[in-house]
Amino acid sequence: MNNDAKQMKLTVITVAVVAAVLVIVLLNVLPLPPKMARFLVDKDETTHAVNLWAAQNAMWIAFFWGLAELFLRHVSTARQEEELSLHYLPEDASSVLIMTDMPKIHQMVRQGGRSGMLAELVRLISSQFQSTGSVSMCNDIMNTSIELKQHEIDLHYNVVRYISWLIPSLGFIGTVYGILQALDIAATMKPDDPQLLPSVVSGLSVAFWTTLLALLMSCCLMLMTHLVQTREERLLNRSSRYCVNNLINRLLER
Repeated sequence: MNNDAKQMKLTVITVAVVAAVLVIVLLNVLPLPPKMARFLVDKDETTHAVNLWAAQNAMWIAFFWGLAELFLRHVSTARQEEELSLHYLPEDASSVLIMTDMPKIHQMVRQGGRSGMLAELVRLISSQFQSTGSVSMCNDIMNTSIELKQHEIDLHYNVVRYISWLIPSLGFIGTVYGILQALDIAATMKPDDPQLLPSVVSGLSVAFWTTLLALLMSCCLMLMTHLVQTREERLLNRSSRYCVNNLINRLLER
């Protein structure tokens, strides 16, 4: 990852965290129905202060962080998809490529100014053919490159998968804490106190609201992860098919 990509990633994640904090503040300030306020930010209807220690706060920040990671992958994939319209290779039905055509292909890739999947595959295959003149070796290096790229794509989503696991974990922590609070309330009240059951049930309801929100966030994040990763893997398949049809199958050995 170059410096520009690192700077962009840092900026996007910072913006996402700031947006999460703003959402938390707004949900605490807006006049939401009591159940909705408890569900989203564990806000007590008897106070107007922001609940800084609610488990939902950490969940919102993690959720927006995951959205930022997916946004970065979406932008990267969209940029790489544009390479397919740059026509690095001949696409007619009759062209044949020989070793002396490889410098021209390199020049086309340089003029495109891109460094995505397609440009990388074209450079590797053309360089291999220019140095060895073997179509089979070009095919081998393409297959190896595709496998490595597939592994690289999978690694890009490790952070999002961790966040998708982290959010339910935070929800369960909030649930356990809520149950402990409910038990503490029950321990301090007399068994015949008419407010015992409502107080305990209220504490337990908040605890399970936390788990429900965490599961919903995790489901949304996993769905978006699947869609974005599928798009990136489909781009890899399209790029490799383009290289096979317009480069590998057109190479003429000595």
